[in-house]
Amino acid sequence: MARRDLERTADLLWRRQRPGSRGPRGSLTVDQIVGTAVELADAEGMAGVTMGKVAKRLGVTTMSLYRYIPGKDDLVDLMMDMATGQPDTTEWPAPWRPRIRAFSRAQYETLIGRPWLLEIPIGTPPMGPNNITWLEAGLAAMEGTPLTPEDRMGVVSVVSGYALTEARQTQVIRRAEPATGVSYGDWGSVYHKVLARVVAEGEYPALSRIVAEGVFEDDRSTPEEEFAYGLDFLLDGVEALMEKRRAQPWGGPAPGAEPLTRGRPARYGRLRAITTRWIWLVPS
Repeated sequence: MARRDLERTADLLWRRQRPGSRGPRGSLTVDQIVGTAVELADAEGMAGVTMGKVAKRLGVTTMSLYRYIPGKDDLVDLMMDMATGQPDTTEWPAPWRPRIRAFSRAQYETLIGRPWLLEIPIGTPPMGPNNITWLEAGLAAMEGTPLTPEDRMGVVSVVSGYALTEARQTQVIRRAEPATGVSYGDWGSVYHKVLARVVAEGEYPALSRIVAEGVFEDDRSTPEEEFAYGLDFLLDGVEALMEKRRAQPWGGPAPGAEPLTRGRPARYGRLRAITTRWIWLVPS
């Protein structure tokens, strides 16, 4: 497999790439092509997006598209950046916690609104203008907190990854409903019955106690409620980290506290892997 030229991809995302030599000059723009591809994906999912279908809808030959966009992978990059748009932060609360909550919920709602975005694998950090704007919005929400730069980048990555995971789970359950006959809200009671049989032999005592408490049986949470519940788990952890940073500034450890690594903590050596997992959504 040929390696992709990421600098060229970035130039294309930022519209710094000049059209190639193939196809009629001046008949199309990159935005027209990408917008048409997004319309196809909205109607048919990613399976319905091909260079040929895009060309047919635009009334041009398939080869003429390659004058503007080198290939399908590049088209997918462009579709992703266009389809996610930019976050509307005008009504987001000012304090960091509700602002990060609004940031993550906006990501979740964008994905649910265009589920074909979930079909695209992730392979690079955000590079397009809309993706960078999302990244900026998440980082800006934590300005003025005691978190280190690495902390802030990690929080945005983890919170974004959570939104992606929850959106995927919601969509998978919804798509499976015709086959399973079980709606999202009914899965708790169904799962309770399955687990009750599994734990009856006493082989899983910890799980058995959870089942006995009716944790699943009484659960009819909506996807939105589940999302909010899990997000608060994460934000509680962020809040605890902030308290740790306040108690132990980089100038030196708090009395009796275990010293933290100064500068870039070792655990952030995996930051590159975290950012390629997801900040917004970037296809491979």
